[in-house]
Amino acid sequence: MGLFSPSPTKLDKALVAFKRREWKRARRLLEKADVEHPTATGDYHLGLLEWRGLGGPRDARAAVDCFARAAEAGYPAAQTAYGVALRAGVGVQKDHEAARGMFRQAASAGDAEAMTQLATMSDRDDARNYLVRASELGHSSAMLHLSNLLMDEDPVEALAWLYASVTVSGDDACRKRAAALAREMSAREIEAAQRAGRIYAKDIQNRSRQRARVHA
Repeated sequence: MGLFSPSPTKLDKALVAFKRREWKRARRLLEKADVEHPTATGDYHLGLLEWRGLGGPRDARAAVDCFARAAEAGYPAAQTAYGVALRAGVGVQKDHEAARGMFRQAASAGDAEAMTQLATMSDRDDARNYLVRASELGHSSAMLHLSNLLMDEDPVEALAWLYASVTVSGDDACRKRAAALAREMSAREIEAAQRAGRIYAKDIQNRSRQRARVHA
């Protein structure tokens, strides 16, 4: 092993700036890195900044180009982002089937947002399966959607997933929905939902730690 670590690349510096929410610096470095040595990671993060108008003007078309390149390289988050653009027809011609294909690729790689997107394009049974998978990964939006899906058939289970989301992520939308739903339920039902929610949250947190160890 050498005495010195390699100097950080422009992409390394850009990702540090991105994490620190230093949007202008991140965008400038990502643009330079994209010219000198394009990567799927760089394309995806530059696309996010262009899509949201962070660190510079919003440019949906340029963002979609970045997402498409990174998606082609097999970057799951970019496949999801490209799918969102295709589904909405923003920065690219609307194409629901192409969007579905992108979401399926990303979901097969474990992207929870892709699973949530697919759920909203699927029948009830498939939607439930996608939402359960995404919820088990700790995705708060999926837990909210799953709760809404379960509301009529099993309100205790619906409330349990909301409590799990609040425990795992502190999601405000889930907290408000849980409070509203709990007002319509008995103390016994609320207690059962809290108990189940704690179990779900613990399982989610354990799986998250296991994934972190695998990728460490």
